Amino acid sequence: MKIVQIVPVSNDKPTLKTLLKQTEIRLRGKGTALIRKKEGKWMHVKYPGWINWDIAKGGIIVAEVKSLKEKREWQLLNSFIGYVDRHLGEYIQSITIHYY
Repeated sequence: MKIVQIVPVSNDKPTLKTLLKQTEIRLRGKGTALIRKKEGKWMHVKYPGWINWDIAKGGIIVAEVKSLKEKREWQLLNSFIGYVDRHLGEYIQSITIHYY
C-alpha cells in the first residue's frame, strides 16, 4: 500500500477535491482508465486494486493506493500520479509518496 499526499499551490477555491471530481466527470465514458466506483473511491480498468482519496486540512488530497497484486501496485500508483499530473498539474505544489 502507498499513501499519496498532494499539496495544492494555494488554498484558494476551487479545491483540489473539486477539481479532481470535475475532471473525472468530464472524462467519464471517454476511455479514461480510472473509473469512479463511489465518492472518493476509484478503480483502474486494467490494474486490480483501488484508490481511496479525500481532502484533508489545508486542501491536501490524501490517497491510499492499494493493489490486489502487490507486485503490480506500481502500475496503479503510476496511473494515478500520471492522471493527477496531466489534469491538475498547474494546481499542485508537491506530491509525496509514503511506502507501507
